[in-house]
Amino acid sequence: MNSETSKSLEAMNRALIEAYGPLLRRDDVADALSTSSESLGNTMRRGREPNVLYLRRNKLRFGRRVFYSALTVAEALVLDAKELRRRLDEDRERGPGNES
Repeated sequence: MNSETSKSLEAMNRALIEAYGPLLRRDDVADALSTSSESLGNTMRRGREPNVLYLRRNKLRFGRRVFYSALTVAEALVLDAKELRRRLDEDRERGPGNES
């Protein structure tokens, strides 16, 4: 990851934390993307894009509630598809203990 991408990632992470806090619910992620919660839900269920797969893989569950860390959302928005695929492949290689 180059320094420009790193700076963009840090700025996006800070902006998300300032607006929504360190953990975002689906409604917060939808708001950050300027879309409806229903549309985001459909995309999360059916989407195959690397950013959608990355969010799905890195969700946090507390009981029935699902959250996404601000950093995970920032990474899904800022990083390119190649970097996200690389990270997904690394997670897959580590095994099922890393999945939520």
